[in-house]
Amino acid sequence: MATPNNPPGQRPPMFRPGIPSPQQQQQPFKPMFNNRPPPPYLAQSPGNILAATGRPPPPFVNQQPAVRPGFSPYRPPAQPIAQPSPPQQQQQVQPQPMYPSQQSPLPPQSVSPQHSNQMSTESPSIGNAAPLEAQMSNMQIHSRPSGRAKRVYAQVPSIPVSNTQQNLPAPPQQQQQLQYQQPQPQNALPQPMGQQQPMGQLPQQPLQQPQQQQRAVNTPLGLPHRSGAKPRIDPNQIPSPVQIQTKDMAKYETPDAYYGTCDLQEPLPLASTHFRSLDQGNCNPHFMRSTLQTVPATADLMRDTGLPFGLVLQPLAQLHPDDTALLVVPLAARCSRCKAYINPWCKFTQGGQKFVCNLCEYENTVAPEDVCPCDISGRRMDAEQRPEFMLGSIEYDAPEEYWQDIEPKPLHWLVAIDVSRRAMERPVLGTLVQILKHMLASGFPPSIKIGIMTFDTSVHFWNLKGEQATMMVVSDIDDVFVPMSAQDMFVDPTESRAAIESLLEQLPALFHNEHNLMPHAVFASAVQAAALALKTTGGKVTVFQSSLPSLGPGVLKNRDDPKIYGQEREKGLFQPQDTFYTQLGASCVQAGVSIDLWLIPALSTPYMDVATIGVLSALTGGDTHYLPDFDAQLHSVQFMHDFKHAIYREQGYRAALRVRCSNGLSVEDHYGNFNMSNATDLELANINADTTVGVALKHDGKLPENKPVYFQCALLYTTAQGQRRVRVHNLSLNVGVTANPVFKLADLDTSLNFIIKRNITLTAKKSLTDLSYDMDQLAVKILTSYRKYCASGASAAQLILPESYKNLPLLFSSMKKSAIMRKDPTLNVDTRVYFFRKIKALSISGTIQFLYPKCVKLHTWFEEQGPLPLERLSYDRFDPAGIYWVQSHSALFVWIGANASPQLVEGMFGTSNRNEINPLMEQLPVIENSTINNQLRQIYYASTNDIPYLPRLQVIRHGMDLEVELSKVLVEDETFNQMSYVDYLCMIHKQIQTELEREKQDTVISSASYWAHRY
Repeated sequence: MATPNNPPGQRPPMFRPGIPSPQQQQQPFKPMFNNRPPPPYLAQSPGNILAATGRPPPPFVNQQPAVRPGFSPYRPPAQPIAQPSPPQQQQQVQPQPMYPSQQSPLPPQSVSPQHSNQMSTESPSIGNAAPLEAQMSNMQIHSRPSGRAKRVYAQVPSIPVSNTQQNLPAPPQQQQQLQYQQPQPQNALPQPMGQQQPMGQLPQQPLQQPQQQQRAVNTPLGLPHRSGAKPRIDPNQIPSPVQIQTKDMAKYETPDAYYGTCDLQEPLPLASTHFRSLDQGNCNPHFMRSTLQTVPATADLMRDTGLPFGLVLQPLAQLHPDDTALLVVPLAARCSRCKAYINPWCKFTQGGQKFVCNLCEYENTVAPEDVCPCDISGRRMDAEQRPEFMLGSIEYDAPEEYWQDIEPKPLHWLVAIDVSRRAMERPVLGTLVQILKHMLASGFPPSIKIGIMTFDTSVHFWNLKGEQATMMVVSDIDDVFVPMSAQDMFVDPTESRAAIESLLEQLPALFHNEHNLMPHAVFASAVQAAALALKTTGGKVTVFQSSLPSLGPGVLKNRDDPKIYGQEREKGLFQPQDTFYTQLGASCVQAGVSIDLWLIPALSTPYMDVATIGVLSALTGGDTHYLPDFDAQLHSVQFMHDFKHAIYREQGYRAALRVRCSNGLSVEDHYGNFNMSNATDLELANINADTTVGVALKHDGKLPENKPVYFQCALLYTTAQGQRRVRVHNLSLNVGVTANPVFKLADLDTSLNFIIKRNITLTAKKSLTDLSYDMDQLAVKILTSYRKYCASGASAAQLILPESYKNLPLLFSSMKKSAIMRKDPTLNVDTRVYFFRKIKALSISGTIQFLYPKCVKLHTWFEEQGPLPLERLSYDRFDPAGIYWVQSHSALFVWIGANASPQLVEGMFGTSNRNEINPLMEQLPVIENSTINNQLRQIYYASTNDIPYLPRLQVIRHGMDLEVELSKVLVEDETFNQMSYVDYLCMIHKQIQTELEREKQDTVISSASYWAHRY
């Protein structure tokens, strides 16, 4: 791997932890707003300014303090006031229609003489203005009052209009409007090409008259027409994830690019970027990320910033294909005080006979057989031959004392199927049979054992050991038992393939018979029986349920009440009805049995109380799949992908996880789907590549300023192949004593995942309205803190955003519009709770996709190739001549514009006639000898291959198909009575200004009280 500092053919250097490379030497931190080029009157003498700029130097050069770049200069007092030209001499300006990107929410600005704007003279006549002119001649309305102006508005260049906007017809009322030209400040400096906006500072917009602005807007088909009378600022001038994602992909998705895990002076790669990493002593960011790359030294500084502080862990995360897999080594030494595992950040002393734990700083004795000399820095001489002393992530073979009295065995998987009358209302059984047949033909993961169980008013166990499957029925649903041995119930799918296929052939015919159908299903009894069958081995249970439990233990009542949706009482529906399923889930965890729920409600009983029965999967580390509108013709591909992914992904069972921290820090709380029987250990009956948990941290004391802080995640689990392992991830972070470095390297992606997990956990105590308000206040708190401690010299009229957090308002706005928080009467409580459990377990990259799906301009990519061109999520940006690919968490939209190229449409779908395209297609068609179709399917497979939940394909023909579902993911627009991104940003800005003014007044009052008391 060749890099600029590493010649081809040589392995990249593995930097020793704690000793930065030359490229990693710390530099004094400089706020980004100080990196701007100085103005000419500061860089040159007054005599040279004329030659350098073509203008005479301002009168205040070398006399007044320097004017901060980006601000309009004041008119010098001695400068004469330019009088406006008579109307006959003014240049006629052709009125142009106002588009959304050209509007501003700010109040009109008075026009200074030297910046006077020429306006159209098509205003109506007001008659003889001579008397009025005479009365106003002595009012000195052109004079400027003494003293500094209260507000300064920065200017921006003219806004280009896209081709699609130019082709839009202007409304009649726009033809008589007056439009300001963009004034150019006299001291504006040209910004170099490619130079970023300093510190996320938003340029001020030229002020316009809101009451006169109208805009031509497009409205998604199926939604009420959107009004165009709202004043808006230019969306092109406000932050967007598209810009950051495009830049990050260009940096890390090149063949030779990689991220060094000890490079703590650069922000982490975005979670949405597919990047390679080099383990230099810190673990791969896919395994563990912190919300802060620089940890505040004190709790007071942490509180002042308002930033969330925690870790997001994904211990079995899937790595980049080019990353090195984790090495498995014999179990190494542990600290005798805190039980941390030895790692690259431990130092050896006394010639290698002792080592100092980097977490609790206790000096431990090394076993005599493991002693090795060390150098003066505390590094062992054999460190390069010992991966545990070099790598941030390592996996240990666990000895027998870690088995917990249960011998590790390969994963046992039990499929429990509801075969009651209500379950037969949908074609679930037939679809499942076809999927299991396909898996038998393609091959199961190695070493896995499979068993099958069915249930209605009784529980049916199937013996798969012989050539033909035999059934044994347990009718005592109040005291179930397992009537056969585990060896007869769980078999190797390859060895017993004939018996399994024979049973699968018989099941539909056996239970579709009207005489054999039972009206109810004993759901809880089936789960209890499954846990008993796996009690001695542990394993995984996949349960299919189609109705509210109505027979046997765990009977539930229908408590759904749409009248309280959106009210304070709604939060009661998010909690279980009673403790029965909570206790059942805890007993499953103790047995090492996880529950995956497939909830497919019958047509006659749509309510299933996901909040109550879903506790089983939430506590055991399983998944919940909820398909209320299941249709075999539309959802079979999605069904097969999700079902197979749950088995083929990397996973383990009987897991326990603990996080340890340096002195001065401690774990405050945990967020995710798991069980806890004590205050420190997470118990997961199943852990897989998609399992993600959040860990809240807090300060116990002041941290040393010049010393890193350390974190260690230790996972004890049994692999699917039956091996007991300990996986350890280590992380070292710097400490900061001021807010600047804390904000500079804060990780927004990780913070959003952490905040979502925390908010969903709080739904048990707070209403969605309260949580939405808390999010607004958190955004104001964070951005106000940055303004106070990192950009205090900026004008109050400017919205200053930290570079690392500049997309926070947009993503908070998106979260409020999502299914977990929005007020939507069409969203029933089962669907909302399903999203709670699903999003709570999402990875960081999955959270970003959920909040801001990627929108790809296919028409551009097919012509130019290269990196995928991304577009912002607003309907106004959809070109009728284009084709767009929008992949959200639950749907994948292919939007075909009304004027899209027929050649592209035919290459994608095999026909150029949009009327012949099936909008309900389940998957993309395969067209032979079509390069475009082949490229489209490559994008599809690359973006959906390894995700846990396959989004359903939806083709939308512009002007023909409803676009209501698409509008739900266009998060920059106004939807569900929630403000658009532009309006939300303006609201946050206004609240920041209010907060700053309030604090300023409090300071004045406190100062006055102090002096009054003193004198």
